[in-house]
Amino acid sequence: MRSSLIALALLTLGAVQVVQAAPSSTFDAGNDGWTVSDTNQPFDSFGGSFTPDYDEAGQFIRFTDPSSMSFFFEAPESFLGDLSAYYGGVLRYSQTLSVQTPPWRDDPDVVLVNGSGLVLVYQNVNQPGTDWTGFEVSLSAGGWRVGTLDGSFATAAQMQAVLGDLQRLRIRGEYISGVIETTALDNVSISAVPEPASWAFMLAGAGLLSARVRRRRA
Repeated sequence: MRSSLIALALLTLGAVQVVQAAPSSTFDAGNDGWTVSDTNQPFDSFGGSFTPDYDEAGQFIRFTDPSSMSFFFEAPESFLGDLSAYYGGVLRYSQTLSVQTPPWRDDPDVVLVNGSGLVLVYQNVNQPGTDWTGFEVSLSAGGWRVGTLDGSFATAAQMQAVLGDLQRLRIRGEYISGVIETTALDNVSISAVPEPASWAFMLAGAGLLSARVRRRRA
């Protein structure tokens, strides 16, 4: 019985690890390969590349607006490639701004670009505050637009096409009109929505383990 319990526990834990495995940057020991680009529309091109500052005490990255163009935090390779398994999942991140006014709302907050040059953009309702502000962006079609904030709404097929060959993930740093703000970034992650079968497997495994433990104690 002990061997069957161990095997079941390993299978259950393995399923949890598959579900939870996801790109993540907590910046505990450096900038995790993130860079900064300074560009204008179209957002699939570079206008310059920089290394963000790393705050060792706070364990986050930040960058000060370098020009009158728009700057973005650029995700490293660990966030790119075939992310089709994350369709319907969530992109999470936290940001702070050194100043709040005058706000600049003409840029998207998140930009996704695939290998064919398809660009999808998303804008949150609010900009970050002077304290840490957390954001959650759904990786499904709702709210995303093609190319620019005035573009057509992205379809499910377009979102899947971008996630299936993601070549660029950008998170906005340019929130203020003028070359004045410093923007910080922390706790970036992409999580998948577990398939119903995975949840059922994990719940069943956990329930069976609990039942067997109770019987052994009886």
